[in-house]
Amino acid sequence: MAGHFFSTASKQAFDEAKKPASSFTLLLLDIDYFKKVNDTYGHYTGDQVLLHVVKACQSVLPQGALFARYGGEEFVLALKGYTLSEGETLADQIRRHVETQPLLINEETISITLSLGVAQAEKQENETLDELLNKADIALYAAKQHGRNQVRIYKEIKKILKRT
Repeated sequence: MAGHFFSTASKQAFDEAKKPASSFTLLLLDIDYFKKVNDTYGHYTGDQVLLHVVKACQSVLPQGALFARYGGEEFVLALKGYTLSEGETLADQIRRHVETQPLLINEETISITLSLGVAQAEKQENETLDELLNKADIALYAAKQHGRNQVRIYKEIKKILKRT
């Protein structure tokens, strides 16, 4: 789970974004096939992959973005003032940046890709930050189910779920 600072800061930003003229978007990022990296190269290399992804993400994050490890190989990014479309654009920029920055370690080149889920807080709904995280997680799961190395939006997943 995300650290205390992230939880406190993102909750505050989320509450402020509930005001009519503001927006709040969450991205969940998951390193594709991370277990395979650990099993193939060992936990030290796995740790280096985590650090590499963090540095790659931080190099393209906008100022004021809240970025934290969410669990094992998952990270969460809170974007106050970002619309869903802007969040999707940034998510794809992060995805492409990480994909083009392989990790070079012990004369090995390890290609890394990310799956990302994006969700925006809905003004008309009385949702909580945990509910928004769950929406981003559903979108992330859809990205992983549909081939990985891609961005999925909760709003689109919601439409599909309503049809079934």
